[in-house]
Amino acid sequence: MNSTSLDQLRTPQPGREGQDEKMEQIRDLLVGDLVRQTDQRLAAIEARLDELEQSVGSRLTALHARLEAMAGEVGADHRNAFDDLARNVLALGEQIQKISRV
Repeated sequence: MNSTSLDQLRTPQPGREGQDEKMEQIRDLLVGDLVRQTDQRLAAIEARLDELEQSVGSRLTALHARLEAMAGEVGADHRNAFDDLARNVLALGEQIQKISRV
């Protein structure tokens, strides 16, 4: 029989490298352009994804800073309102005392 033995398959055959190189050339001719286009598209998608990550990151940082500023403003407004309320309660207490003396 003319079948290939396991030993022949395991050991490199002379001329086998030439066949492998020809197969690579055939593969490159058949699907090489598609592979290159796909690689280019993937590279473009990865670049766009990096841009989006940076953009989202900078927007989140700006949003965080704005929220911190707003929290500070709200805190100051609450403190002012509480101080006004405390002054009004004291004034009301003084008026009640004046009325009760009369």
